[in-house]
Amino acid sequence: MVGFKSNVQLPTIIMIAADPEEKKETSHDSPTVYKIRWVILGIFVLYSASNAMQWIQYSIIANIITEFYGVSSIAVDWTSMIYMILYIPTVFPASFLLDKLGLKVTVLLGSIGTCIGSWIKVGSVDPNLFWVTFLGQSVVALSQACILSIPARLAAVWFGPEQVSSACSIGVFGNQKNGKK
Repeated sequence: MVGFKSNVQLPTIIMIAADPEEKKETSHDSPTVYKIRWVILGIFVLYSASNAMQWIQYSIIANIITEFYGVSSIAVDWTSMIYMILYIPTVFPASFLLDKLGLKVTVLLGSIGTCIGSWIKVGSVDPNLFWVTFLGQSVVALSQACILSIPARLAAVWFGPEQVSSACSIGVFGNQKNGKK
């Protein structure tokens, strides 16, 4: 790809020419993998789950939320819909950040946003502060864009060619599981 930068080195590739007897071997360095890569992946799964479980946290107890805040059930439903609505305009800027600033900075921005949004929601425990709840939910939803594109890059950077698909699927699992039992 033009303009794509990656720290991943390709393994040795055997190219087969038109004549099956003639093989051309090109050598590339194998990527260096570290044992800590599984810990990094585990931390990412927990971080992804911490964002995802906030997605429908109000909708699953809509009757309690409507009674406490005195709002309609549609207002409560908007706390989950805001995740999907904000993802659309923020996915491209988040992907740009991932390409330009790298994995570490993008993950830090997403986790800081998730933390700030969560604390904003903690400050909304008053029946007159549903708007603060919605504001906190929106901040967490904005942070989601920094999370959803991470698994593929994390797998490509930290794992060898034989483990990339497994690492990517485990990374996605944190967002899909989102605290369900």
